[in-house]
Amino acid sequence: MLIPLCIARAQAQETVPEPAGFWTGPMGGPVPATIAGGRVIETAGLAALIEEKQPVLVDVGPLPHKPETIAAEEWVPPPHRTIPGSVWLPGAGDGKLTPKLDDWYRSWLEQLTGGDPSKPLVVFCHPDCWGSWNAAKRAILYGYSNVHWYEEGIEGWQDAGHETRVVQPELPPR
Repeated sequence: MLIPLCIARAQAQETVPEPAGFWTGPMGGPVPATIAGGRVIETAGLAALIEEKQPVLVDVGPLPHKPETIAAEEWVPPPHRTIPGSVWLPGAGDGKLTPKLDDWYRSWLEQLTGGDPSKPLVVFCHPDCWGSWNAAKRAILYGYSNVHWYEEGIEGWQDAGHETRVVQPELPPR
């Protein structure tokens, strides 16, 4: 699930219709402007939501991939910056989840929300990323009723001048 970070911002204006199920095509590219059963939230709204309601923040950005030109013992993954308070769950936005990965994501959401399906939940990764749309859609289908999809992703948060922090991933089961 490699997301090119150099996708032109002009693409962000291009949208596509919501698929009937989860998106299983390329993860980077034009995404819908909506998410049935949830809300799309922009940066200013997210900042206000964090201030007022302390939502659960779920970053589903992908793990970095080691370039083939660098030896495994010499490669150091870049730090993963995210919105403070976020939990990084890479892989939760894949188009098809194995039952084990699906259970892993469900259990993390239950743990993070304290079992409250009405707790505000914000899912994000990068702009023009289907992974965050899929993960938000999955949460809605699990019965979460207050799901926000932050399509602008970490880049939108940083571009607005907001603070970030480095986190380690919560790795899915193998």
